[in-house]
Amino acid sequence: MCEALMNRALAEVRHATIRVLSAGSNAIPGRPAHPWAIEAARELGISLENHRARPLSAELLNDADIVFVMDYKNRVQLLMRYPEMDRKVMMLSAYAGSDHRCAEIRDPYNEDLQATRRCYQILRVCICNLAADLLTTSNESILAVKKC
Repeated sequence: MCEALMNRALAEVRHATIRVLSAGSNAIPGRPAHPWAIEAARELGISLENHRARPLSAELLNDADIVFVMDYKNRVQLLMRYPEMDRKVMMLSAYAGSDHRCAEIRDPYNEDLQATRRCYQILRVCICNLAADLLTTSNESILAVKKC
């Protein structure tokens, strides 16, 4: 969902040269999005019908300028495997609204559709704020992007 939200935010800015990829530390390659994830995303105007899971790899991490994680478990797992990536890893919730800033963003995978919707609303705010920060710091002439 984060990848789709960020790509949508960046598509509105023609001069953006930011590439976005998502991967999971425990992802099963090729696995489709959960039906609740597809439904909750559709409500936000995003299709996850063609999404397929991609496992995290050293190659993806080496190519990344920054890596966002949702919770401390993801952070610990990532840094146990790739300790040299510490300087690149950041909590996505640093870009959340005041209700969730610097807190973990719980994975709704084992919960219900309502939990997925709540999670996606938090992600939407995080990505909106992150996109605004990235675009204004990488190109001072972009003025149309605002924080959520």
